[in-house]
Amino acid sequence: MSTGSELQSKGTRLFEKGKHQEAVGVFTEAVEAYRAEGNGQMAAEMQVNVGMCKRELEQYEDALKEMQTSLAYFEEHGPQIRKAQTMGNMALAYAKLGDTEQAQTMYRESGAIFRELGEDEQYGETILALADMYFRAGDLMLAVSTFEVGLEYVKNLNHRQKMIKQLGMLKARLTGEKKAQESVSSEATTDSRRRRRGINARRIGQGKIEEKSDE
Repeated sequence: MSTGSELQSKGTRLFEKGKHQEAVGVFTEAVEAYRAEGNGQMAAEMQVNVGMCKRELEQYEDALKEMQTSLAYFEEHGPQIRKAQTMGNMALAYAKLGDTEQAQTMYRESGAIFRELGEDEQYGETILALADMYFRAGDLMLAVSTFEVGLEYVKNLNHRQKMIKQLGMLKARLTGEKKAQESVSSEATTDSRRRRRGINARRIGQGKIEEKSDE
């Protein structure tokens, strides 16, 4: 009989090859094997893997049921990082189902846990996924600002993320130049007004002196 670890490795290879239906069966066996070995945490992790396979098969509700069971385990027993990872996986399934609000909530909550744990890379990836949801929902301003936050925490950017970061830097530079120009223009206008007020004040003063001299 195969061990939980052996079944885990086999299921992972199948998943990576895109053989998701076969992987479901193997990961399900891994769940039972780990339970028999008394390893509840790994059993819960394998159940998340079952959910991920079902998500790839577009069986979103079944995927969420599998991952919800694992989430309940991690909420009770930990570790917190597995809870956050499970929530991130669930968020994508909710997004696929069209439940945008629940997906965004899951991403925000998992991101908060990653941030608290100091898992910067996973935090950044989660925030980028959230930003992508804002973008698809048409909230462009919120999407851009969220992308900027997420990109600061991801070290190995893919091509798309690099493009977004470059656009953000260009926007910041252009915005900074515009503000600087506005500041210079504002100072010049203020200085001009001050000079005019100074000229008028001198003229008024000169007029009063002339009036006194005529007396």
